[in-house]
Amino acid sequence: MTVSLTFYGGVDEIGGNKVLLETEKGCVLLDFGRSMKLYGGFFSEFLQVRSKNALRDLLRLGILPKINGVYTQSLVDMTTLFKDKQIADQVLVPDALDYWKFDDIEPCNPKQPFVDGVFISHAHFDHIQDVSFLDPSIPIYCTEQTKILTKAVSNVSTLGVDDQYYHLQKDTKITQKKPSFKTLCPDAYCLSEVKEKNYPIIPDPKTKFSFTHEVTPKERTFNTDLKGNIKDIDYELILVGHSVPGACSVLLTLPDGKRILYTGDLRFHGADEVSIDDYVKAVTAGGKLVDVMITEGTRVDSDNVITEAQVGKDITKDIGTCEGLVLISFGWKDLTRFKTVYEASKTNERILVISPKLAYLLYEMHIKFPTEYDDPRTMKHLQVYLKREGDLLYSAADYDKWKMGYLHFHGRNSAKNDRNLVRIAEYLDRGGDPNNSDNRLPQDDTTCNYQDIYELALHHLQNGARAYQIRQNPKKYVLMFSFWDANELFDLIPQTDNHDTHYISASTEPFSDEMEIDEAKMFQWLDYFKIQYETEQENHTNPNKSEQKVFKRRHVSGHASKSDLQKVINKINPKILIPMHTFNPEKFKDIYKGKIIQPTYAQPIDLNAVLKDTDMSD
Repeated sequence: MTVSLTFYGGVDEIGGNKVLLETEKGCVLLDFGRSMKLYGGFFSEFLQVRSKNALRDLLRLGILPKINGVYTQSLVDMTTLFKDKQIADQVLVPDALDYWKFDDIEPCNPKQPFVDGVFISHAHFDHIQDVSFLDPSIPIYCTEQTKILTKAVSNVSTLGVDDQYYHLQKDTKITQKKPSFKTLCPDAYCLSEVKEKNYPIIPDPKTKFSFTHEVTPKERTFNTDLKGNIKDIDYELILVGHSVPGACSVLLTLPDGKRILYTGDLRFHGADEVSIDDYVKAVTAGGKLVDVMITEGTRVDSDNVITEAQVGKDITKDIGTCEGLVLISFGWKDLTRFKTVYEASKTNERILVISPKLAYLLYEMHIKFPTEYDDPRTMKHLQVYLKREGDLLYSAADYDKWKMGYLHFHGRNSAKNDRNLVRIAEYLDRGGDPNNSDNRLPQDDTTCNYQDIYELALHHLQNGARAYQIRQNPKKYVLMFSFWDANELFDLIPQTDNHDTHYISASTEPFSDEMEIDEAKMFQWLDYFKIQYETEQENHTNPNKSEQKVFKRRHVSGHASKSDLQKVINKINPKILIPMHTFNPEKFKDIYKGKIIQPTYAQPIDLNAVLKDTDMSD
């Protein structure tokens, strides 16, 4: 049986993992993440990929790999969106058909996709984001926590063409405006949503209320079974520690018994996470050997190990020594770090004030895993920060839906008989039209509580912490704070020199030029507002880089150290080790004496051939 592995990302870079496993019966992908290195080489904050041409532009730049039969047809060939040939003849530029179509690959046939499934190890963008371009007919395999996290991230994001890893954009067609359309150019061409005959009413699992939508929402197909089979390939998802919940390794068993382990990103020094021995036991259950181990190597050059418990002690001490407001930065998807900071705040009798994004994620996780995650609304030492946005009035009109509370959708609101939050407000006599005779909310609906839904939607407006409240009693609070919140300092910091505000960095160090620039700007903000912080000497791996000031971090990496990698690799003892997601693949020779293969971008590795060579050498 022919079996090959092809690496389309994660080679000589950290992130961008894309691995294609091909057998005679089927094919699967191991992650399909964004290469931050390649993307950042062309684009920046103020130069983004063109939304209507994103796939074709990224293919031309080599940021996305040229793989036949996986990408959505309309993203490969925009001419498929023309409503009819007459419009196409008017719009198409004959001498520039590459404006519309990328000819170097074949799009996916939804009835027979080239790839039978995509395994997502975790929900970081460098492992999942480019799933956005894969055809929806290809199912996603991941843990339930990864699915919920992906859904939450999608709900609080703008749904662009490269943010379709969970929700899918509405179907569109290229049409011509009707002559009656009130505009200067009524016959203009445009991309228009494909309308449905009736406005769908869709049950919301969170509130048990059925909201009216413009069109039926579309989502990707997710399979969250931890064990299963795809085209005679048995798979098992093995939980691992990382800096986001739900991370896993993928163990594949081929029809001939060969076993392939893809580690994804993993660590063994977090809080309440899988140990090395438990991980190895799960991988080698029943005494089964691993033929090929594809391992990350982010920190293969580092033996520095700090545990999450130590980070918690340090943060608790830092907060305890501060007399004023404490600002602390940490990633909103890192729920382990959230628990650490929350416990440190509670120990110091302070309230942790978090972002609406983190609050939204916590509530989603609580709904799905109530025994593991508390309801953020009932946590005594927790509040949600309400920025001054829009017209800076603290008015409900200033905020996006998920910034008001825990709902990202309030329902269609174009007709009086729509089922939406306005109808609930009318029912409760809180707003809308109290004389609306079309309000069709059931009087005896026992499936949902209208009062709870209303309060859930407006929770932050009613209970959130505002800057002026924090300024009145700063030593009562710890505020989640990042560079992107710097404008809040105008409202938080009084025009006096004795406010005694401290900043703690509990997030990862910069790993790109743009992040380093942002950190330098962060120093500017903190210095101007006379906010105290700690720095330390930077340990450079690049000798050409000049020394500069860096924050002293209360942080533990999401990746295994050199010594932990050495332990887990040698305990598993694979026949072949393939390092990826690392700048230092050669370092693996120092920790493993078996056969190591360094992959080359887009060059297939014949597993049967290399395994045969390994057996012969033994």
